[in-house]
Amino acid sequence: MIRILSLFALFLLCGFSCSNDNEEVKPRNEYPAMVSKVDVPETAVVGEPVTATVYFVVNNSCGQFGEFAVSMDQLVYTIKVYPVYVGEACAMYLPTREVSYRFTPEKPGTYTLKFWAGEDKFITKTIVVSGAGA
Repeated sequence: MIRILSLFALFLLCGFSCSNDNEEVKPRNEYPAMVSKVDVPETAVVGEPVTATVYFVVNNSCGQFGEFAVSMDQLVYTIKVYPVYVGEACAMYLPTREVSYRFTPEKPGTYTLKFWAGEDKFITKTIVVSGAGA
């Protein structure tokens, strides 16, 4: 009886441990990177692109920029940087990467850009946008 149970357990183990080698491996980007510094102009004009230079820290040498996640509430933009980690032989240090965030203001006013810098921390920048020709 023990032999039959052992064979059955071995059969189940072999049957469920197979993997599909054709599955695509996706880079890990579940958590936002902490922004350490932001350079952005203090003024802008409606309809003209504004570029902010964003510096963020990744967890190892394989970390690169992945995407921005932006939520907007009126003229307040909350921005998170999501890195991707591609590669296997990564040096274990915390490099700082640089990326440009661009947006085009559509109306005049005071815009607030809040960049995620850690749990309940943000780097906040303010841009005063004037009307075209003002």
